[in-house]
Amino acid sequence: MQEHTYYATNLVPQIQDKFNGGIWSNLETALRNEIPASDTLYVVTGVTFQTIDGNESITYIKPQHDTKQCPVPNYFWKVVMKVKRSAGRVASAETVGFWFEHKQYTGSYSTYAVSVDEVEKKTGFDFFVNLPDSIESTAETNTSWSSFQSF
Repeated sequence: MQEHTYYATNLVPQIQDKFNGGIWSNLETALRNEIPASDTLYVVTGVTFQTIDGNESITYIKPQHDTKQCPVPNYFWKVVMKVKRSAGRVASAETVGFWFEHKQYTGSYSTYAVSVDEVEKKTGFDFFVNLPDSIESTAETNTSWSSFQSF
């Protein structure tokens, strides 16, 4: 599965110092550390150029040795979910989202934890649609990294 992350379609321009090499990398390490505590960890990662109903301007760069313009995302996000099962069915779930403006950061990624509902509102996506509605509606409101970890 990890080979699928190395496709060129999975590449986007990122600020290296204090973003990709800092807070984003720290978040990804923390998520990898969650795997042993859960039978399955669902992670969805993406970028947003403009929020729903937003009018953010989009910056383009021209990579070296290329003639094409490449858009630079304004935002990066992750939504993650853990589930507990009973008799093979999902009995409960916990989620948390992260929303980052594309800039340099100091401090902890946990400060930028938001609900999955908020990421959905900003992106227009509907995550974890296969959860039973009663579980999804509760799980997607969590904004606490520590609550997610202790689930």
